[in-house]
Amino acid sequence: MGQVSTLTIGSTNYDVYALTADALADANAYFAAHLYAAEWNAQDSTGKKKALITAFRAIEREIWSGEKLVPSQATQWPRTGATKNGEAVADGVPDDIAIGEFELALYLLKDAALLTKTSTASNIKGVGAGSARVDFFYPLPGSATKWPLPVNDLLAGYLAGSATGVDIIAPYVGGADSSESDFTSLDADRSDGFA
Repeated sequence: MGQVSTLTIGSTNYDVYALTADALADANAYFAAHLYAAEWNAQDSTGKKKALITAFRAIEREIWSGEKLVPSQATQWPRTGATKNGEAVADGVPDDIAIGEFELALYLLKDAALLTKTSTASNIKGVGAGSARVDFFYPLPGSATKWPLPVNDLLAGYLAGSATGVDIIAPYVGGADSSESDFTSLDADRSDGFA
């Protein structure tokens, strides 16, 4: 079971999620056998700590299933009554929360712009070359997540109201006057025009 731990930068302590009392050692051990171990190891201790703290803060902004174990606690986890994909989980901090934080920290080191993105879905309307052209009205179902896929796989199932852990963006068509026309789920699969 995971836990809340602290990392120290200078003389200041910061909360993070970890598997043991030593969050940095946990992350280093986790990444030792990771495909992107070299990218993690290229950072100094302070860089790694900052990435973990930033990932922790992003996790703290979410609305999780269940309730804080102690209503006055400063962190979102540990929780009681939490679920993962609709199934009850033990009270506390699931290992997935700490590991999700580690994965998010790595992605943030690779691309800090992830902090400002609202979705990993593509917003490309159309692409083409010569006479060939492809237009997209909306991302494919299941392709729109807030986090990179490995992080989403670990964390999204714990979100409040989550049964599958995947956010779906409703399809729409933008008009010339900037208005949007929503499709119903029945309309979204039509390929013929409306009469």
